[in-house]
Amino acid sequence: MKPDVSMAAHELARRLREDLLPELAGFHANVAAMGAAMLEMIGDEWDGAAARLVAENRAMRALFGRAGALLDDKDLTQASQGEDEDLRISALTAANDALRARLTDVQTHVEHADRKELASLETAIWDVLRDSVASRQIRSANF
Repeated sequence: MKPDVSMAAHELARRLREDLLPELAGFHANVAAMGAAMLEMIGDEWDGAAARLVAENRAMRALFGRAGALLDDKDLTQASQGEDEDLRISALTAANDALRARLTDVQTHVEHADRKELASLETAIWDVLRDSVASRQIRSANF
């Protein structure tokens, strides 16, 4: 049997809500309800984490390609050529962290450069960062 983390988390959340929560009151009911909500969020995040990280990494690498061409920076151009080969969440997260650190350096350089042709790159960087934050929002949290 292959465990499906997302399905198991959602099933545990359902059982907490339907089977256990009606038997509880006060603080214990609140803990069970919060646990169910957290399991739902874990299930949702687990299901989409790899896809989100791969998409974010791809978008940042595309920005490095644009930045490399505009800044005549061979290192950035080379960084744009990479791709995610290890699809484990831990490996994708490590790559994402490294790409974000590099993107911060590029963004700092672009913001301080006095070149009008870099304005669209700066906008694109902010768009990628804004989209990243939006894709990481927890949809079901209300506590």
